[in-house]
Amino acid sequence: MPRDEGPREVLTRFLYVNLRGRRSLVVVAVSLTLGLVICDLGLPFPLKFILDKYVNNQDPSFPLSDHVLPLFNHFGSSAGLTSGEKYTVVGVIVYSTALLLALGLVEAVLSYAQLFLAAFIGQTLAASLRVRLFDHLQRLSLEWHSRQRTGDLVQRLTSNIADIEKLVTDGLVDLLAGVLTLIGMLIVMLLLNWQFTILTMVIIPAMFASVFGYTRSIKVATKLAAKDTADVADIATEDIGAITEIKAFTLEDRESRHFRRFSRRLFQSKFGAGTLQAEFTPLVMVLMAISNAAILCIGAYVMVGNTFSVGFLTIPANSVSAGTLTLFIAYLKQLYQPMRDLSKLTNIASSAGSAAERIQAALDAEPELDEHRQARGHPTRTRGGIVFRDVVFGYREGESVLHGIDLDITPGKRVALVGLSGSGKTTMVKLIPRFYDVWEGTVELDGTDVRRYPLAVLRGNMSLVLQDSILFEGTIRDNLALGRPNATDAEVVEAAKRAKIHDRIMAMHGAYGAEVRGQGKNFSGGERQRLAIARAMLRDAPVLILDEPTASLDVEAEAEVMRAIDTLIEGRTVVMISHRLSTLGHADEIIVLEDGGIVEQGTFSGLESSGGVFARMLAEQYQYSPVRVGADADVVTVADGPAGGDSGFAAARSMSRWFGTLEGEGEPNVAPGPMVDFRQARRSARESSARMRRGS
Repeated sequence: MPRDEGPREVLTRFLYVNLRGRRSLVVVAVSLTLGLVICDLGLPFPLKFILDKYVNNQDPSFPLSDHVLPLFNHFGSSAGLTSGEKYTVVGVIVYSTALLLALGLVEAVLSYAQLFLAAFIGQTLAASLRVRLFDHLQRLSLEWHSRQRTGDLVQRLTSNIADIEKLVTDGLVDLLAGVLTLIGMLIVMLLLNWQFTILTMVIIPAMFASVFGYTRSIKVATKLAAKDTADVADIATEDIGAITEIKAFTLEDRESRHFRRFSRRLFQSKFGAGTLQAEFTPLVMVLMAISNAAILCIGAYVMVGNTFSVGFLTIPANSVSAGTLTLFIAYLKQLYQPMRDLSKLTNIASSAGSAAERIQAALDAEPELDEHRQARGHPTRTRGGIVFRDVVFGYREGESVLHGIDLDITPGKRVALVGLSGSGKTTMVKLIPRFYDVWEGTVELDGTDVRRYPLAVLRGNMSLVLQDSILFEGTIRDNLALGRPNATDAEVVEAAKRAKIHDRIMAMHGAYGAEVRGQGKNFSGGERQRLAIARAMLRDAPVLILDEPTASLDVEAEAEVMRAIDTLIEGRTVVMISHRLSTLGHADEIIVLEDGGIVEQGTFSGLESSGGVFARMLAEQYQYSPVRVGADADVVTVADGPAGGDSGFAAARSMSRWFGTLEGEGEPNVAPGPMVDFRQARRSARESSARMRRGS
């Protein structure tokens, strides 16, 4: 969008571009509007013809009148006609009545066609805009989305597009009809009596001054109201999305005050715009009343045989007939409606102008990283080898989050990324599917820079299981088959069985046809994760990214999810992030990050015994764990829980299983408090890790 364009220019260009393919329909709508205006201008003429004939003994005069009026002359008697009259009074009355009826019928047909066409154009424009904007928003980068507010984007998709639709459906038709009516009235009145027309039009400059004066104020107030509306939508979206946290921390009153403050601001801005509109309409009415009174007085004065002069303007006596005076008054009354429509349209046009700017700003945003089209030589399915070569990256210019990252992950390797919050773990995995582009260095997949892959091919080789997996509206089957829509029912069921979620699905009403509600709110956290794992299994991608898949789960759900993950990771390259170090015993290599760089890497047992960053993190995690290291660091005590120790033992049992320190499943009612030889635990962990590597 050119920077020097104002809202009016933006709106004009926006409509011209987006009405492509519908412009011929717009021309038809304009033609229908022109026909409606002609009918409106003709409606006062039947009464003028009758009054002129009866009061002033004047025959109607209009194009083709000599051919039309004789057809009605057999109505009534020619007795009493003056020498200049050719048509009977009754004939003129019948003709005028027929003309009024014909104009009404034609106007009704044209009005239906015009409104139907305007609605069709407006609805199709809104539908195409909505789809185009939604598709474009999905293709914008995560970096762009991180700077936006969800409520603001939703408003652009809904109310802003509705403003454009209203302008096209109602505004443009009314605007065009109003302008054409004003022009048509002026032409007709000038042809009838140009002196009287000039006197009549004295009020027009004051009226237009009022329109343009209020337009500017209404426009500013409307833009402010649009911004405040977006703020309210954003606050509402944020609070409704966090309703659980609000209830948990009893923040209802606080959030209500917060929302009320923004709602009050929206009320003030909208009420300000409404107040300006309320002031403007009565002003127009007062001006019209003054004008009508003056025209009626002067017109009647001239009609009864007096000459009226004011300044350079002189209206000769008898130059205004009864019919002409009636037509002028009717036109002045009709003049109010176009003026009132124009006053309303200032608000509609201002809202549409602001909406067009906001929509166009989103459409002008650069799409996500350009796909590389010269990738025909690369296979559509990769082996899963990932390499980071001296990678430097950050979200804000001058502030790098990762620096000097060098890492080689061979196909089929299981790698865990650990580190304190903010160390760069999630940022690293976001670079693999190219959610962001590196500043320096390269990220390679099977020896090829990821920037040389088409995005569809690159991301089609990856599956993600996130900390809080999202399910979409639709059935369970639809959600499982998201990454592979052509999967058979048998393949979907098999994936669910391997993810240990099949029995839960079958227990639901509708089984795989059961509806998912509220992004999966009708499932527990563990069930959502296992559904996400089944989805990843069905996708069968060579690269699997696990970003804290068990962070928000309890011990039992964590164990179920980890068993499903063990099935999922077979034969794949796995990159896993976890703050729960207890889940990393199966990793081939652990990468420790600190301040955006790799500070350690190795196996679990090797890093544990090195006494470095990982060992300190492990000790910190054990400090508050039911599994506590004794003073000699060689014995571990499984402590009693607060309610008999069952939960403490379950936690210790789950952690020990993933470290490989316990053989078998055990029983949940085993008494807590056994002593475990820590040296034996270390040896078991190393042996378990070796078995897993040989098995893979």
